Amino acid sequence: MKTTILYRFNINIALKILLLLGFTIFFLYTIFTGSVSLYVHPRIIPYMIFASIVMTVIAFLQLGNLFKLSKKKINSWPLLFFIIPLILAFVLPAKSFNSSTGTVGNVQLSGGENKTNNTVEPSQESGPTDNLTGNNSGNSVSGSKNTTTSDTSNKGLQLQNGILVMNDSNFYECMNEIYTDMDKYDGVQIEVVGFVFNDNEGFSDNEFVPARMMMTCCAADMVPVGFLCRYGKASELKADAWVKVTGTIGKTQFDGETVPYIKAESVEKAEKPDVEYVYPY
Repeated sequence: MKTTILYRFNINIALKILLLLGFTIFFLYTIFTGSVSLYVHPRIIPYMIFASIVMTVIAFLQLGNLFKLSKKKINSWPLLFFIIPLILAFVLPAKSFNSSTGTVGNVQLSGGENKTNNTVEPSQESGPTDNLTGNNSGNSVSGSKNTTTSDTSNKGLQLQNGILVMNDSNFYECMNEIYTDMDKYDGVQIEVVGFVFNDNEGFSDNEFVPARMMMTCCAADMVPVGFLCRYGKASELKADAWVKVTGTIGKTQFDGETVPYIKAESVEKAEKPDVEYVYPY
């Protein structure tokens, strides 16, 4: 009897069920542990949950064929293309990207193709805030400088106590806004937290980028982004160390382009943020 059961056991179907349940477990594990953010954009998570449900249903539907032999010979070797990455997904720990990651290229110092046309306008809904005025110099600020302000609004970037603070939620918006109208932000104080990116042949000894890794869809399209920063002790900064840079926005020539840069007044050690990556949308 045992010999008959072994003979009728469909190895191909068994491997497919294991693969479906294996990927389901991996998807759900990364979601519940939070490591999913190291692989894909948060907007992909609902699709992963849906895929997990579908794969589980298909796996259970295949149970009925587990002891049915196919009328034709089926080659199971192609399933290795799915088995190997699944095993590697569990064996290799998730690791965040930084400048030392082999697939990461040079830092993006331009605004990219997704530049916004937003202009900086005073907020009509918030209370006393420090908003940039529409003059060309970008040095004038309206409102009380002693008040704590709100975050970025859809009508433009707002200052907090006279300083433009780049955080997880407005990092990409700040980059696009400043690249769109450099004159308006020329001379404005800025504060940004990022990791030290200094692996660029075009950098001088006093230049680096307090960068963040930007993910558009998944880890495969990761790219470091940030503003060029000039700091007298830049050469002493350790690559990939997290720092908080406080300085003033200016304009400069870099690699044949006019780009905004930060004239650093202070560079302090900072804690790695809970969410290391930034997203364009």
